[in-house]
Formats: sequence, C-alpha cells, structure tokens
Amino acid sequence: MGQLPSPGRPPEERAGKPHRRLLLAAPGALLVARAAAAMSSAAASALTVVVIGDSQAQGVAGALQRLYVRDHQHYHVFDRSKIGTGLITRADFSWPEEVRELAVERRVDVAVAMFGANDRPPFHVDDVEPALKERFQRAYGKHVRDIVKAFRDAGVEVIWLGHPIVRDERYAADMAFLNQIYQQAATDEGARWLPLWDLVTDGNGGYAAYGKGVNGETRRLRADDGVHLTPAGYDLVVNRLRPLLEERHAMLSSAAPGQ
Repeated sequence: MGQLPSPGRPPEERAGKPHRRLLLAAPGALLVARAAAAMSSAAASALTVVVIGDSQAQGVAGALQRLYVRDHQHYHVFDRSKIGTGLITRADFSWPEEVRELAVERRVDVAVAMFGANDRPPFHVDDVEPALKERFQRAYGKHVRDIVKAFRDAGVEVIWLGHPIVRDERYAADMAFLNQIYQQAATDEGARWLPLWDLVTDGNGGYAAYGKGVNGETRRLRADDGVHLTPAGYDLVVNRLRPLLEERHAMLSSAAPGQ
C-alpha cells in the first residue's frame, strides 16, 4: 500500500495568518518600544547643564552632580571645567573657541561659568593708570562677551557666577575688580549674574573660613589657600544656584509639546 500524502501546513498558515510565536512576541516588542519612547521622552525633558571655568568651576560642577545624582530624569550635569585655565592665563587655550565647539557638540540648556582665580590683572587695581585699567577692562570683557554670545547664539541660557571674597586683601581687590567686569559684560550679552561675594563672610562682611552650611550647622567652608572652597562650601554655592536652574527647568518643561 502506498504512503498517505502529507497533510501539509494548516489552512490558516497557508492563508498568511500570523504564527503563534509572532503573536506571543508582539506584546514584548510593544513593551520595549514603549520603554524606549519613555526613556527618550525623559531625556528630552531633562535639563542639561554644562559647567565651564577653572578649578572653582570644577568644585561647583562636583556639587551639582552630588545634588542631582538621584535625579537624572530631570537634570544632567556635565563638567567641562579645566584646571589652570582662565580667560587670559594661557596663550595655548581659548575659552571662547572651546565654547563655540561645545555649543554645537551637544544639546545644552544652561551653561554655568566661573572664572577669576587664575586671571589676576598684571597691576594692582588701586595703583594703576586709569587708561591702562580701562584697556584691561575692555580686553578682558570681550572674552566674557564672546563666551556668553557663543552660548546664547546656540539658544543656551548662561548663568555667570561671581568670585567669592578671598583671604588676601590685595587678591580680594583683584577679584572684586574682575567681578565688576563679569557682571557688566555678561549681563550686556544676556547672561544672568549670580554674585557670591557675600556667600561666606564674617559679621563685618570680611573673609571667613567657617559659616553655616546648607544644613544650618557651622562648617569649614573655605580651603586652606583662602581662595577655594571646601565641598561644603561648594554645596552652599549650588544652594544659591539651584533656584535659577529649577526655574529654567520649569519654564522649558511647560513649553515642551504635550505639557
């Protein structure tokens, strides 16, 4: 007797009906797609903050990263500071050029800038010819304006931090002079100015190494060099900066599609 013919594939498969394994896989693929879309949406809604400047800026970046370490959904902080740099410190490095490249390299919502410690003027501010002082103000201010303009042209909000008071009186006079330039030049280009001079001072407005930390307890807030801050001091800087960042985040979130 001959062998019976093979029944072949079921009629529904011959008609093009989806395979059962494909039907089972579809919900999983849908979940993956939804998760990816949610992650993409969260990344788009997060405020991207970049910090530029010298070693003081590095301290601020570290404090921001500590603050938002558990809140990546809403804040991304990138440290682009460079120790030993300034606006006039090194002939082989230009912050305006660095910022122009940075502005097109990644999406940035807010740039936080802090300089000064390495840029003491080549004269004493209280004992110099007015013409020389004015030339320095114009030249130095141009660097500040170029940085702010590069960010603003790319749609980036800029917050310029002033330098806090320092222990040495002559050094403090230099920093106060630079702060005047920062404030004028940065705000002229549309940046927000955040002064820090009074952040850690004594009862007479002078330098102090100790003060109230963010938790209200007395802490060591200034480093041994009388210029930099301790981690607790940088946390205090960020505590003053935080409302401006959260204000910007709220504004961008409310303007986002679907909000």
